[in-house]
Amino acid sequence: MNFDNHLRKKFKEQRKVIGTWNTLSSVVATEVMSSSGLDFQIIDFEHGPFSLDNVHLHVNACKLNKCSPIVRLPKLEDWMVLQALDQGADGVLVPHINSKKDAMDLVKFSKYFPQGNRGFTPFAKAGNFSDINLKNHLKRSGETILGIIIESEEGLENLDEILTVKEIDFIYFGAYDISQALGYPGDVRHATVLKKITHAISKVNKSNKVAGGFIARNESDLNWLVNIGINLVTFELDSLALFERFNHISNYFDQFR
Repeated sequence: MNFDNHLRKKFKEQRKVIGTWNTLSSVVATEVMSSSGLDFQIIDFEHGPFSLDNVHLHVNACKLNKCSPIVRLPKLEDWMVLQALDQGADGVLVPHINSKKDAMDLVKFSKYFPQGNRGFTPFAKAGNFSDINLKNHLKRSGETILGIIIESEEGLENLDEILTVKEIDFIYFGAYDISQALGYPGDVRHATVLKKITHAISKVNKSNKVAGGFIARNESDLNWLVNIGINLVTFELDSLALFERFNHISNYFDQFR
């Protein structure tokens, strides 16, 4: 298995990165998307029909093409974090982070001593199933990417404190949930929503962490996201990409039906 954490390297080089949301639970689709040149995939265990026992299959499909697998967990639970990382994910993304304590708990669940108290075993996929290279396993575990999703007013209000947790690598702003929390459900580009999120993005960038959020659907969206300071860009979802392509062709074909 290729253990290199390619997304970590790109973060260190302060490069902009692009990936997508993986929601279909298809290992073949994961491999197809990883072969396209994407930097990462967010494997969505909150909204997608995944089960934790198949994380390693998606990890393999990503790693074939130097695409980093990031597992988005349904909630902040120590055993879920442990499972995702022991099965070889390059990192985790955790929703509903509202406080510095939440962020610190994620660090505690994800890192070995002295940063945290993650359950230790080298005999899982992440350790190459043996204790022959414990130092390498410890080094790779220290490079685990930690992302959090801010999707509430409380999270936005506590962002300054959250940003002091040095082990958090990127902050993803859940625009749809934030729009709902602010009273404009689904209107992610409402002036009030944008003001709140863009202000938060500037704070993330000043803290030398990586900002993500929104979903780009075309080149214009990509330009807009880069211009507002997003350095971790999510382009579409696997399900949306399939639907839009075939829906467009189906509608075009109506003239021949």
